[in-house]
Amino acid sequence: MLKVIRVWFATCCLLLIGNVLAEQVSRIGVLSFQSKADTLAQWVPTAQALTRQLPGQRFDIVALTYEELDAAAQAGSVDFVFTNPEHYVVLRNRFHLRPMATLDTLVNGQVLNQFGSVIFTRSDSGITGLAGVRGKRIAAVSPNSLGGFLMAADTFRQSGVKLINNADVQVAFTDMPHSLAVQRVLDHEADVGIVRTGVLEQMLAKGILEPGALRVLNAHDGRTFPQQLSTDLYPEWPWAALPHVPGALVKAVTIALLQTPPDSEAARIGRYQGFSTPANYTPVEDLMRRLQVYPGMQERPPWQALWQDHPREITLAAMLALALGLTLSIYLWRNNRQLRKLTRINREAQTSLEVTAAAFNSEVALIVTDELTQIKRANPAMHFMLGYAERELIGKPTMALRGHTMSEGRMRELWATVQSEGRWHGELICRHRDGYDVPCMVSISQILDANARVSGFVGSFENIAERKIAEANIRQLAYYDTLTQLPNRLMFLEHLQVALDTALASGSLAGIMFIDMDHFKNLNDTHGHMVGDELLRLIARRLQLLLGPNDLAARLGGDEFVVMMPGLGSNEAAAVAQTMSMAETLHHALLSPYDLVAGGDLIDRTESLRYTCSGNIGVALFGLVNEPLTEVLKRADVAMYKSKQDGRNLIRQYDPSAQQALSERVALSNDLNLALREGQLRLLFQLQVGAHNEAVGAECLMRWHHPIHGLVSPVEFIPLAEDSGAIIAMGDWVIRTACETLVRWADQPTLNHLTLSVNVSPRQFSEPDFVSRVAQILAQTGANPELLRLEVTEGIVMQDTQLVIDRMQELCAMGLSFSIDDFGTGYSSMSYIQMLPLAELKIDKAFVNDLTSNRRSAAIVKAIIALGHSMDITIVSEGVETQAQKDQLLAMGCTLLQGYLISRPIECADLERLLTHANRPALTAG
Repeated sequence: MLKVIRVWFATCCLLLIGNVLAEQVSRIGVLSFQSKADTLAQWVPTAQALTRQLPGQRFDIVALTYEELDAAAQAGSVDFVFTNPEHYVVLRNRFHLRPMATLDTLVNGQVLNQFGSVIFTRSDSGITGLAGVRGKRIAAVSPNSLGGFLMAADTFRQSGVKLINNADVQVAFTDMPHSLAVQRVLDHEADVGIVRTGVLEQMLAKGILEPGALRVLNAHDGRTFPQQLSTDLYPEWPWAALPHVPGALVKAVTIALLQTPPDSEAARIGRYQGFSTPANYTPVEDLMRRLQVYPGMQERPPWQALWQDHPREITLAAMLALALGLTLSIYLWRNNRQLRKLTRINREAQTSLEVTAAAFNSEVALIVTDELTQIKRANPAMHFMLGYAERELIGKPTMALRGHTMSEGRMRELWATVQSEGRWHGELICRHRDGYDVPCMVSISQILDANARVSGFVGSFENIAERKIAEANIRQLAYYDTLTQLPNRLMFLEHLQVALDTALASGSLAGIMFIDMDHFKNLNDTHGHMVGDELLRLIARRLQLLLGPNDLAARLGGDEFVVMMPGLGSNEAAAVAQTMSMAETLHHALLSPYDLVAGGDLIDRTESLRYTCSGNIGVALFGLVNEPLTEVLKRADVAMYKSKQDGRNLIRQYDPSAQQALSERVALSNDLNLALREGQLRLLFQLQVGAHNEAVGAECLMRWHHPIHGLVSPVEFIPLAEDSGAIIAMGDWVIRTACETLVRWADQPTLNHLTLSVNVSPRQFSEPDFVSRVAQILAQTGANPELLRLEVTEGIVMQDTQLVIDRMQELCAMGLSFSIDDFGTGYSSMSYIQMLPLAELKIDKAFVNDLTSNRRSAAIVKAIIALGHSMDITIVSEGVETQAQKDQLLAMGCTLLQGYLISRPIECADLERLLTHANRPALTAG
């Protein structure tokens, strides 16, 4: 029996060891800003959750200090890094980390993806502000800690106090955890402490810190951030991968992090809300550059270092030198003046009277009154400014100069200040003799007699109308779009914040509509930016006419507009109905035709263009929860993007599933950037034959085999490549692969006559160096350019016809030829056909599909074939799938055939075997 038990136990152990060895272990290095035991307790549940979500993978948490994490990243002993933003920037620059996600926390019901620093002192220390820290002892976490030092150092720098390389401040670094810096202050070992936001609250919650023991310096208003805060906010901790981690694993972990439920055990124990897409860490880099701790920053020039290290001393020295110079000048002037006037004291008095008279007759408007504010004198500048003759002012009370918009209460406050303080300075509205108001900057002072009693008042007036106009113009430029005169993004965000605060306070919902116009770029490209600008002005005018008194429309940039509707009540269904109703109204208004001026001539603008455009509108509500403004705009933007996906010219309300679809699209776009580098792209070839089934060429077709999603349709990834710009590198790869194939075929008699057609996207063709890159590829590979054919769409011609013609002729001069793909479905025009150097037209498969059943399709195909014959252009029919289609095309005189009837897209090796084994000039159809 004992032997059976031993055998059973050994078997179980072997199975357990086998399972452990089968698992792939990934190590996650986490910066331990608290104790390592607390760090492991906080983040091990997250690693366990990842292990459960990704079968076959095991994730281990490794709590490390700054130095340990640096060493682990350098040695590659960790696969993922979770650290503070400053440390991430350092590691990213050194080890090329890939950002995956940014931490979201939940504090008092508010989702946060930012944090800052808290600067504090003991309540009995007597330190009340940042300037009072000079000569004191400061306890901070680490010179590399963003929340525990760098943010606060930047805030001190703005207040004139330097914490870096400054002998006036004693900074001691406690290292992790942050609570050590707090304890230093409580134990009187430091006067001031610096920790990241949330640390004080955690210590209070654990009972480690007594309430009221500390006082926060430079405290911010807590209405917008739920924790104690002394500095600006910066993005939260990023989760990043080292370069050696496979892309598929990075993708899987990223999706798992983004999908972590906020109510999961991992999120609860980890004290976070979840993860979002990577934040912008540029502000962190700017902070590090300001503090000169950015990796690789060049040494400052001596003059710059001197100014940055001693700005106060230099400024003070300059002011002292200026004061000394002025004092010396005044002394010399007074001495010289006295030397001229020593003989006659009476002359001095007379000179003083002349100076006083000259001052009174200066360009500054002046009046002198008695103790009852009756005007006794007014200088010419006063008469000129307000239009009164001197006799019209003498004896009048100063109240006669009060403007129409000045209240009596304001005047009472003014004179009360003069009586209590002896003087007053500020803005007043005065009345011109012609009845209109003049804004003035006014100074009023008491005149005292020999007995120190008030005997009158003197007032100086400066016309600030031009300054007011300039201020209004500056505000217009800062807050309004110069083209449409609508509020710009800055002003809209300010009003959106006010609307959100009001909605939260009153319980009343608000709606937002994100509007993006369809195909606006085409209008700019075809008719010029002047016509596009006029369309934007007309759209803005229509939006303003439809808005209610409390609504707001703004232009965010380009052809993007946004409309906000506050005060929709507390009923969510009713608020949605009101917002959708307004969206319908705006949608119909946008569809009405616009009368635009065609051409760019500002003098002769007689040719009009009647233009119709459509818009995509995304609708979302806000006011249900307190959230960042970016989240409000993102929901409306996601809804607008959904309307584009569903076919454009639509209205869509925000749907969380659309957010998920957008996230998946972003993820797929990120994966596409790695596809070419990691060899996921493949090139297939579809055969083209002549009338007797002889092989004459093939078209190169790109396919993407995603490591997780499998085969991704070109309909899905080509638009992504166009949007991201990845299509440029992918297109070059296709051209290079085609040229290398032609070189390999050159010595094979059955293949050396074949041409290869390569599709060129509009984005790729519009690159300024496209021609030179093609020439370089031809030179490097040695391919025969006469066997390479570039396929372009008709839409390329609409970009810039003359530029397109010039580039095509340059390429043709090298020996290449051109084909128009999908002819008949785009901007078919006889004018561009006869201008462009075309060798081939490809009939779109939509016409070939209906060839045998639709007389109109047959007529179009016949016309295209006739056009090609008359212009000596080869005609290729795409999408040939039946023998009947092939027979009818040949009967019409079609030159070349391509489609599933001939051959499906196949690998290059399969195509070579097909043509080589045939060993005859004609191939069997199908």
